[in-house]
Amino acid sequence: MRDPDQHGEHSARTVVTGVTRKTALLTAAGAVAALALQLTIRPDLPVWVMPAGVTVGGALGAVNFRWLAYAVERVYLKQGSTSLLSNIAAAIISILKLSVIFIVLFIVIKWNVVHLLGLVSGLSLCFLAILWQGFGVLTDGVKQNH
Repeated sequence: MRDPDQHGEHSARTVVTGVTRKTALLTAAGAVAALALQLTIRPDLPVWVMPAGVTVGGALGAVNFRWLAYAVERVYLKQGSTSLLSNIAAAIISILKLSVIFIVLFIVIKWNVVHLLGLVSGLSLCFLAILWQGFGVLTDGVKQNH
């Protein structure tokens, strides 16, 4: 028989892995769609600008989600940690994580490395992957109860 904590850890890893895979799939499809859209609407831009924006945005979204899951697992779910220590550690981790993401976004936007619309679209794909994973878990739970 399994320990409930191991089952929860396994579940959390499964969700993070599922979201990461779904984000990669959506990012690949989004990059192809962005390329087709760019070639139709703005053929004067370099071919890689819009798909690169989607790819960078999707990667940042996936990394952000993985870091969030890691922080929750290490800080809030760690046995023996006090709530004050957990809150301080979570605040420090969040500030560091958001600072890294902000610096990457600032550089990418400031230097016009990728198209802004592609970047925002890519960041949104991780959110769609989270919804997709959540609906999958929800429908699996409904199927098991019936």
